[in-house]
Amino acid sequence: MAVNVHFTGQTTENLSRIELLAWVNRTLLAEFKKVEELCTGAAYCQLMDILFPGCLQLKRVKFCTNVEHDFLNNLRMFQNALVHLKVSKAVPIERLAKGRFQDNFEFLQWFKKFFDANYDGKEYDPKGARNNAPMGYGTPSTLRPSQRMNTGPGSGGTVPGGPRPLKRAGDTNGSTPRLHLADKIDGAAEGDRSDGELRAARGEKQLDRISSLSDQIDDLAMKIQDVEMSREYYYNKLVLIENFINENPEDTHDAFCEKVKAIMYATE
Repeated sequence: MAVNVHFTGQTTENLSRIELLAWVNRTLLAEFKKVEELCTGAAYCQLMDILFPGCLQLKRVKFCTNVEHDFLNNLRMFQNALVHLKVSKAVPIERLAKGRFQDNFEFLQWFKKFFDANYDGKEYDPKGARNNAPMGYGTPSTLRPSQRMNTGPGSGGTVPGGPRPLKRAGDTNGSTPRLHLADKIDGAAEGDRSDGELRAARGEKQLDRISSLSDQIDDLAMKIQDVEMSREYYYNKLVLIENFINENPEDTHDAFCEKVKAIMYATE
């Protein structure tokens, strides 16, 4: 029988999103970059397998997917496992599957408390249990949002799990292609191609350029998010230190506390 836990967002004991993501990735040997990526439901299914082995069929879980239908199936399996164990918590399946941060963050906070209350410390091989399937966006079978524009039928883009487009000889290392050389090559070949072939070749080249720029945008967005998460993490630590010092004015280490305050409040 599972231990039920009560969760309220007002408590000060909740972990930050950085700490929660680190816990999930460490426990499952996963590569999640954002809390929103837990919308797939796969992580919850495997975490339940750690707590209660055999409570769900792990082989039916879709670990590498960006299809909402698979998200819903994973989350329903997770919900059924909770119901079977008589856990009173309702799983907001539809909201979680939409991938919004707040819904997934609040639910992950509850699940961390549930996990801690029920975990018995036994060893577990997460990669072996899921047959070494990767978890998290950026893995071979999962695409980031801006990459999905080229996955439709006949789009000429990449498909989930497929190879990335090869760079042309005239392309630089992830930067703007050397257009003059490409234009000369295209100009020399124009006499040997029909109008339809030329349009198709130019369209393919444009798709390659769009794909390359989309990758750069994704990488920059992830770097920005990492910086913001680090900023929030260390700011919260400073707030805790400040509160501790201010709440203990009678502490015997007054000189030390004053030096810490001087460093924290310095403007230079």
